[in-house]
Amino acid sequence: MRKILIAVFFVALISCVNEDNEGQDFGNILDSPEGIILTEEDHPDGWMREDCFTCHPLEVIHQEDRSGTGSIPIDDIQEFVLMEGLSSCPICHGFNGVPELQNGIQ
Repeated sequence: MRKILIAVFFVALISCVNEDNEGQDFGNILDSPEGIILTEEDHPDGWMREDCFTCHPLEVIHQEDRSGTGSIPIDDIQEFVLMEGLSSCPICHGFNGVPELQNGIQ
């Protein structure tokens, strides 16, 4: 059973992260309709998923300020995400369609 779970994890990971999106460069998120808040329109494959790190591993997210402003505190964000884990995602990016996460967002 454990081997099956490991295999499923790696298939999911491979389907999300590949050399085409290394470093998670999806452009300037501030240009999205709701800014840094995710919507179903701009996040269709991940909408309603609460396992953010499956497709956005810690090693490849928040590596560069892609806002064009030069004002995003990348080092602070990386440290915060490492400390808080998955619970940090909705604070900046909204509840991603997951009703349970919406309760924690003000």
